[in-house]
Amino acid sequence: MKKNAIDSATCRVARKPRTLRKINDTRPGGSAGCDRERPRRTNRSNCSAPSRIFPRTRTFSAPAHALETGSSVSRRTVSALSCLLILGATLASCDVSSSDPPSFDLADSTAPASAFIVLPDTQFYSCYYEEIFQKQTTWIVNNRSALGVALVLHVGDIVDSDQSDQWDVASEALHRLDGRVPYLLVTGNHDLNAERESLLNDYFTREDLEKNARVKLSFKEPGHIENAYALVELRGSPWLFIGIEFAPRDETLEWANRVLRENSEIPAVVFTHAYLYSDNTRFDREIEPLQPSHPDSYQVTPDQGIADGQDVWERLVEPNENVRLVLCGHVTPDGVARSEALHPSGRVVHEVLANYQRCVLCPCHEVEGGGGYLRIYELDKDAESFHVFTYSPFYESFLNDSDNAFELRL
Repeated sequence: MKKNAIDSATCRVARKPRTLRKINDTRPGGSAGCDRERPRRTNRSNCSAPSRIFPRTRTFSAPAHALETGSSVSRRTVSALSCLLILGATLASCDVSSSDPPSFDLADSTAPASAFIVLPDTQFYSCYYEEIFQKQTTWIVNNRSALGVALVLHVGDIVDSDQSDQWDVASEALHRLDGRVPYLLVTGNHDLNAERESLLNDYFTREDLEKNARVKLSFKEPGHIENAYALVELRGSPWLFIGIEFAPRDETLEWANRVLRENSEIPAVVFTHAYLYSDNTRFDREIEPLQPSHPDSYQVTPDQGIADGQDVWERLVEPNENVRLVLCGHVTPDGVARSEALHPSGRVVHEVLANYQRCVLCPCHEVEGGGGYLRIYELDKDAESFHVFTYSPFYESFLNDSDNAFELRL
């Protein structure tokens, strides 16, 4: 059992909750997750109906760009997604390994990896809807070959409160990826306290993340995984994925800059917790009044520097021509946004926000904590675009609007 474990029978927390809250935040304390029994659902019939915000689409309505004539999305992905939507099944139940399944012409599941998956804020799943978290990672493992998944990225707020009972839930879900699908985790404000202390590094180690030999991982400092990078192959070519902590410190940006410079010939994806705001602008302290949930609001180790989105752009993205995408979460209730930023080199950098929790307080029954939606990014066969899909293994449905199904031209 992990240290500082919770006594579930009496709900006695054996350590002081350390979750970072905003200044003047009136939210309940970190032990709030203990004052009710978390439901342990055993089947879908026990679930409340999804809200109108997240419609359960049972007809075949894959994102339009995946079905257009001449689309360069892989036939493997389109066929696998078609199987899921048309049959109303999970991909695991589709015969994705067969060379000639009925009605589908699926590619060889041993083809080179072409996709990565982003897990937006999972804090309410760790707090209340643990089944949804488990469904997400189980679905990823079961369908990693069908979709050609090279890597999973978590953009932070893994838990709602930095306490052991919630990390137990997150650990059970995420460790299902160990040795099966490589993954990287960064901290969100709910994962740590004002001194950047977190149980994250008690529950996840470098050894855990290095169990998959298909990727090269490196970490900023011993005993910490929240600042790390991975070199993986997409479509047979190397890509760099670099994750940086919430409100990154000066030294973290310096480290990330070195990594990007040392790999300047490799296209890169940067991901962090708080970068883009819901109006498609970056978090920027020069904007008045200060944007809600701005990193400065949390006063985390201010003596070591607090970088907002504009800081990350100016100090990390602008100096490095190889950055193609910047991904983040954090913002509610309107938690989807994206922007095309013009780099000084003339290249477009895509900035993308995704967070489906919709509420400020757990459990957020309105959307069942976020509904389990995740993002699938697939690199097209010519490596000229990422096609982005938004899917929930819990609802077994896509979000097909233009905010959630789109193409990012590189």
